[in-house]
Amino acid sequence: MVIIKSFLPFRIGLSSSAIYVKLSVGGFVVLINGKEFHYTPNGATSIHVNRKTGEVSNKDAVFVFQHGKEEERISMYELLFCSDFLIYLQAFIKPYSPNKTTPPWDRDELDILFDELELANIKRSIDKALDERDEATFYTLLKML
Repeated sequence: MVIIKSFLPFRIGLSSSAIYVKLSVGGFVVLINGKEFHYTPNGATSIHVNRKTGEVSNKDAVFVFQHGKEEERISMYELLFCSDFLIYLQAFIKPYSPNKTTPPWDRDELDILFDELELANIKRSIDKALDERDEATFYTLLKML
């Protein structure tokens, strides 16, 4: 089982269609069967993420990790099944991805809501003017209705 201990990329590159996460030696550490393995650039050196979909595009990449003289090869496909890896990766690519969240309100609904709130505020102000017996404010507010 692969557990991500640390993930700190060396550099993040951008193109119009992709985000490139360049890995650094010592910045990517995994635990495999209790042993700590450090990334080495003997295999793939970067992760390619599609900017529009947020999906990793180089799923066939194989990364090499080393513990002393022992080497482990881990495919991108295997790393994608580690939830820790996805969390780390998402944290680094999120600022460069297009905003996919859609507002819960559209512009027309917001305008209607603001109008209703303004009308309610005017009505409360009219009530306050009546309570204080302020005729000038009362007539001014009536014109705003």
